[in-house]
Amino acid sequence: MTRYLPCLLALFSLTATAQEHGAHVHGAARLDVAIDGGTVTLLLDSPMDSLAGFEHRASSAKDKTTLKTLQAALQDAGKLFVLSEAAKCTLQTAKAESPLFEAAMDSHNHAGHSELEGEFVFQCNSPDKLDALTVNLFDIAANLQDLDVSLAGPRGQKATELSSASRTISF
Repeated sequence: MTRYLPCLLALFSLTATAQEHGAHVHGAARLDVAIDGGTVTLLLDSPMDSLAGFEHRASSAKDKTTLKTLQAALQDAGKLFVLSEAAKCTLQTAKAESPLFEAAMDSHNHAGHSELEGEFVFQCNSPDKLDALTVNLFDIAANLQDLDVSLAGPRGQKATELSSASRTISF
């Protein structure tokens, strides 16, 4: 295992604990970034209201279209999460799960708060040139106002808050 693994595990453990005890805040989301050699892993946790604009089961054609568009955008995460061009990073995997995505395919009633959990993994050919991440999630998210970002990597740990006006975190 790498030398950063203990830091990454601690960061994600603290984040998970905080999220379990934290409030479900509309308009906000959380992004954890782990850099390990040439691999960049992004973990996104967000209320569906922040992304889709609602948290109820999609019954209208408009809501179903919104969910399909959101799912497609998350699968094309290389446009939503843009790493330093010089690092030559490519998206390896994109996973985004929400009860609302499943509800669009079944007949169960999903009431209450709905979350999205996403995991996006990039591989960088020149990780030494990796110095920033720009988050374009604000372009597709209906109600996202602020994104709390925690970063762990070879240059240490960092935390910041991004918004539609300030979308880039430097490493």
